[in-house]
Amino acid sequence: MKIINHLSWGILALIVLALLARMMVVKVEIGTTGVLTKEWGGGLVQQDFGPGFHWDFGPLHTWALFDTTVQSLHFNSNNSKGRSRHDNGEGPLQVKSAEGSTVTLDVTVKFRVEPGKTWQLRRDMGVGDSYKVKVRNEAIDALRPVFGRMDNEEFYEVQSRELRTLEAEKILTERLKKLHVSLIAILIRDVSFDEAYEKRIRDKTELQQQELLNKSETDLRKFEGETNEVKAQTTAMVNVINQNLERQRRELTADNFKTIAKIRADAERYALEQQADANLYATEKKAKGQLLIENAKAEGQRMRQSALQGSGASNLIALEAARNLHIGTLEVSTLQTNFLNLMELAKRLGAQSQPRKD
Repeated sequence: MKIINHLSWGILALIVLALLARMMVVKVEIGTTGVLTKEWGGGLVQQDFGPGFHWDFGPLHTWALFDTTVQSLHFNSNNSKGRSRHDNGEGPLQVKSAEGSTVTLDVTVKFRVEPGKTWQLRRDMGVGDSYKVKVRNEAIDALRPVFGRMDNEEFYEVQSRELRTLEAEKILTERLKKLHVSLIAILIRDVSFDEAYEKRIRDKTELQQQELLNKSETDLRKFEGETNEVKAQTTAMVNVINQNLERQRRELTADNFKTIAKIRADAERYALEQQADANLYATEKKAKGQLLIENAKAEGQRMRQSALQGSGASNLIALEAARNLHIGTLEVSTLQTNFLNLMELAKRLGAQSQPRKD
């Protein structure tokens, strides 16, 4: 029983110690930086305390917690829409343009406390969100002069707005450094003029668009005329080219015909010349051949005459007589004539015998 009592008292003591320990520490959340002030000696501690648990000895310590995440300062008319706990809403920023027109800007300024300098912010600006009021005032003082140098039409030009935004960022960065705050970015979300000026701009824009449309239609008609002219010129050039080609073709055809006719005439003339030469050659050869024939005949006749004057002339005469003899019916007595004895038969026909020459 005594053991149970001792255990109970021990557990109770641990619980009391835990509660006392929890009451003697402060929790710094993520995204928050703590700054410690020692009230009884030491004063402000020149150190930033990050997320976690830190000692807090009651009246001896005073802690100030600052939001060190990226925060937004909005200048627009919708202060309550789409905002987080890190956002601060203001009314829209109004500036006077270089032409004297009132321009309403929806602007967002992104900033954060410089890392490691939260204790300096606490020292110079105090506790709470009082430094954010200073950030707002510095932003307005930086934005209005820069955008106030712009003409009305420049507000509608993206490049002009971006250049002015960069200029304002440089100025505001230097101003916020003195507050131990870093500038992240300046975002221009919307630009608007008063209703009367907006109407003039719309009318002017519509007029410019109408003028542009009229100019485009005029240019279109001009281009169509030029296109038709080019088409006509091209067609004329094509016709001229076709005519030239046809003329050249005819000229070439005529020249070819002339060349062919000349070649044919030359060929025919050459053929006639060759034929004449051939005929002349043939005539000459024929005359020579005829001469040889006549000479041969004459020689044969001469030799014949000579032969007739010899001993065998009677035999030749008998042979010719036999050749020229036409007998219808010839009756010869086989008793008186021996047809098998050719020599006797020849003698009967008038042939003479000649002695053999050995």
